[in-house]
Amino acid sequence: MASGAEDLSVVLSEISVRNVALIESATLRLSPGLNAVTGETGAGKTLLATALQLLLGGRARAEVVRAGTERAEMEGFFELPEGVLCEILPAALGDLAEEVEPGDGLLVLRRTITADGRSRCYVNGVSVGVRALAALGERLVSYHGQREQARLADPAEQLALLDAFLGPEGLEALRERAELWRSVEEARRRLREIRAAGEARLRELDFLRYQIGEIEASGYSREEVERLLAERERLRNVTGLLEAAASATAALAPEEGGGALDAVSAAAAELERASRMDGSLGPLAERLAGASAELEDVLYELRAYLDELEADPGRLEAVENRLAELRELERKYGEDVPGYLRRARERLLGLERADEETGRLEERISRGERRLAELGERITASRREAARHLAERVQENLKGLRLDRTLFRAELVPVEPGPSGDERVEFVISPNPGEPELPVRRYASGGELSRIMLALRLAQRQPDPSVTYIFDEVDAGIGGETATAVGRRLRELGERCQVITITHLPQIASEASSHVVVSKEEVSGRTVTRIRRVEGEERRRELARMLSGRVDRASLAHASNLLVGGGG
Repeated sequence: MASGAEDLSVVLSEISVRNVALIESATLRLSPGLNAVTGETGAGKTLLATALQLLLGGRARAEVVRAGTERAEMEGFFELPEGVLCEILPAALGDLAEEVEPGDGLLVLRRTITADGRSRCYVNGVSVGVRALAALGERLVSYHGQREQARLADPAEQLALLDAFLGPEGLEALRERAELWRSVEEARRRLREIRAAGEARLRELDFLRYQIGEIEASGYSREEVERLLAERERLRNVTGLLEAAASATAALAPEEGGGALDAVSAAAAELERASRMDGSLGPLAERLAGASAELEDVLYELRAYLDELEADPGRLEAVENRLAELRELERKYGEDVPGYLRRARERLLGLERADEETGRLEERISRGERRLAELGERITASRREAARHLAERVQENLKGLRLDRTLFRAELVPVEPGPSGDERVEFVISPNPGEPELPVRRYASGGELSRIMLALRLAQRQPDPSVTYIFDEVDAGIGGETATAVGRRLRELGERCQVITITHLPQIASEASSHVVVSKEEVSGRTVTRIRRVEGEERRRELARMLSGRVDRASLAHASNLLVGGGG
């Protein structure tokens, strides 16, 4: 039977199991489209489902480990389009996703469980926690069993399914609502911060104004500090400086004459006269004349320095006091006092503008809330229309699944406003006319609920592109034409994505593009579960067994008819 599923979504191509209860070692190879898993009651079909659930992050129990062995192992191979991989890996694994290297779109999940109940999980060889494995499993497989309806009964899942039926206007309103909600929430958070910091803000304003005033009044500058340090050093050593300057002055030009200046001047004059007789002495004469002029300048400046330099205890005290004031500012505000002053002014300006910001935030929130209300009304109206369309499609599918008397409705329930609108959706059913409506999540009939789930999946405009659907005992309590109808609908879903069904009905198994048989036998005194894929005559004989419990001419003929009718 051909299937279009090869071109779509996720495919669980293989699952290997070792030492899980009665399963010693088994490898199950699956195909795109509809895969049927069959076998006699008690053969171990449930064990296969258990192994798959464990592989996808289900709760590990020591009793699943085959007696006499150290650990159980499960490994699954998923083939995914590149775009799906890029989407689900970060969502499920977070930062660990960067370590996982999917080779050619292949994702390998592996889990081991030891005899004492300890568990290890791996994705493409990278060790991950069981929660991360479960998060990844939820994005790869949608499991529908009599006790496993949680995913489609989840309010978020129901709302997502309903919103897939929204028109362009409703989808745009939903997108705008989510973005605007985040913006308004951020404004509310900022406004709460400002208001909560009210008294603290006033105290900080006063403190900043005091600090700024103190620094500004001081007239602090780093240049003044450097200048005062140099002046203090000079004032502290004034006696020595006077002695050195006086000695230098006396050496250049003593009162009795004959100092260095006179000697250099005399030498310069002699060379000047000699250069008139020998021109080669001219440069030396010029250099001595320059030296004499330089010494005169030095002598002039030394005398001026001596005139200005005097011991002034009052000035030294004033310098020390001013330096102490400036050092105290540096101790309080750090060596970069001007930098602190700049930052304090900026902070003060920001705090003084808080009142203006409060007004802007209040206006932004008020405007945003009005728009959110408008969008909420538009989304609600769109969802009412979508709920009608969804219910019509599900109701049609229920008829095809021989649940003609079951009524389905998507009810909008008001909730506290949120980013996705002002309501949630509750899928409700009435199994028979006159009976009370029940939420899908509270419906107790496992077999019928599985078929309702199938009807919902078939109603989807597009099945989840990253999910393999597993239906466990969707055939519970049915037979005949109803079984045939369920099989055809499962095949229809399998033409859109991969489907695995664990069934005991030949009408359903005959619709599958791939057929796997679970059997039980005794080997060396121990019971062992075997799993094998059947085709051709072997498959026909399995269908014959399912039909009558034995394989004879009549059951084989009936099986052939089923395969012809199902396309197998």
